[in-house]
This record gives sequence, C-alpha cells and structure tokens, in this order.
Amino acid sequence: MSVRNTILRHKLIINKLRHRPLSWPEIDQMLQYESTFIGDDFHTISQRQFQRDIDDIRVLYRISIESDRSKKQYFIQHDTEESERALDAFDIFNLMRLGDNGSKKIVFEQRKPRGTEYLGDIVQAIHNDLVLYFDYRKYYETEVEHRRLFPILLKEVRNRWYVIGQDLDKDSLRIFPLDRILALEVVKAGKFKALKVDPETLFEHSFGIILPHEDQQIEEVILSYSAFQGKYIRSLPLHHTQEILADNEEELRVKLNIYITHDFVMELLSVGAEVSVIAPQSLADRMKEEYLKSLHRQS
Repeated sequence: MSVRNTILRHKLIINKLRHRPLSWPEIDQMLQYESTFIGDDFHTISQRQFQRDIDDIRVLYRISIESDRSKKQYFIQHDTEESERALDAFDIFNLMRLGDNGSKKIVFEQRKPRGTEYLGDIVQAIHNDLVLYFDYRKYYETEVEHRRLFPILLKEVRNRWYVIGQDLDKDSLRIFPLDRILALEVVKAGKFKALKVDPETLFEHSFGIILPHEDQQIEEVILSYSAFQGKYIRSLPLHHTQEILADNEEELRVKLNIYITHDFVMELLSVGAEVSVIAPQSLADRMKEEYLKSLHRQS
C-alpha cells in the first residue's frame, strides 16, 4: 500500500473521529464510501490493519484513539494544539510531495528557510542526550565559529527554526538559528554538569525567540487595537496570556503578562497606528522613541 494511501486514510480516520465516536463497521463503511471519490482501495484494510493505524497515528500525529469496549466504538479523547500542528505539517507535505501543482494554483512562500536539513539530527540528539558539534556564522560577522551544544529544545518562530541548548564552552544557555549553521555533527556527550532547564516553561512569558535578561521581570502590558486590527488579534492572539478587556466598535483592548523584549516591540511597531500602548508607560515611551528614530531616518 502506498504512502499516499496511508496518509490520506489516517487523515480521514482522524477527521471523522474528531466529530463523533464510531464503531469499526462505521469506520469501514466510511472508508469504502470515501474510496469511491478518491479512487484508493481503503476498503481493503482489515480491522487488524486499523489497529496498526491507531498505533501509527499516535506516533506520527500525537493523537490517541481510544476504544469504548461497552459501546464498541472508537473515539479521540484529547486533541491538543501540538497534534493540530502535526496535522498541518502533514497537510503541507501532501501538497508539496503528493499533490499535483502543475497549474501553480497553490502558492508557497518564496523565502524558504535554510537549515531545516538539520532538524532530524537535532531531534535525535535531544531524545538521546547527544551533543551537537557545528560550524556557525553570525549574521553580522564573516568569521566561522566552532560550537559545542547540548540541545534542549527546538523552537519555530515565524517560519524560522532555532535550537536552544547549553553551550559547553561558555557553560550557558544559548540560542542558534538553524539557517546560520554551516555543518553539523552529532556525537556522544562527554562528562559535564547539565544546566537545570525546564523546556515547557522556558519561553512561557516570552513573545518570540528572545529570552529575558537575568534580572528582567514579567510585566502587565495593556494594548488598545483599532476595531479593524482587533479582528486579527482576536482570531490569532499575540500570546497565550492574552485576555480581552474591551471589545467594541472603537477598540479591542487586551492584557498580556509578558517579558518586553526587542521582538515584542518590533511586533507592535509592525502594525503602526493600529495599536497604542496603555501600560506600562516605559513601553509607550520606547515605542515613541522608535517612531522618532524612523522619522529621522526618512529625513
């Protein structure tokens, strides 16, 4: 059975079970019905193959399909944001690799990020407590550096991937964009004292990829967006701490609990007059300074 058939079958099973529990006969009937439109032999799979699909779906998409023996039904207990992202990734893979885009009616971003060829090696290193040896060139320098990193996590920000880990030479937490890595090797870790880092909370109150300074505090930020821009902020929140304070014809006012870092300020500046800072005053003053700098550059 082809990879294409398997992926499409997985998607059909997941999408149907997201709506309601189904028995095996109902799942089998559904696959046969869909095969008449797609042209793939879904009806040839057995219940034993379906059990293997359940295992594969758990590994590939982080989605757990459970069974209710009393009702003889299958269902999805928990559906997380992580599983949604995994499905999105597989959808994109299908479009690029399995679909026919000869008509050019599917348009992908032209600025393809570099460094993604290292993702597999870095994931392997994270899961097996291995060390990364790599050549690295900073954006503002031409000299190549040789770095040794004990990787802790991978993070995606605006379609760009970063590896965060313990720099074994500097004995500190460092962040490296993958598109600046020139060569990478995975090796066994020698003896060293690992930093105590919780990957789940490391960026909990950060906006993007920039970590706060050592003495920096989390601040309560209140922003007022125009009613028009507010529609976007409501549908795609800036941060998981976002709380709506007011939502009317004049504004969308939100509150965040966040570290005020450079990338957060740049995000606010990107929408111009569509947002104003209510609090803290230090952020409002910083925004004014940035606007004044921009005006001077234009003169």
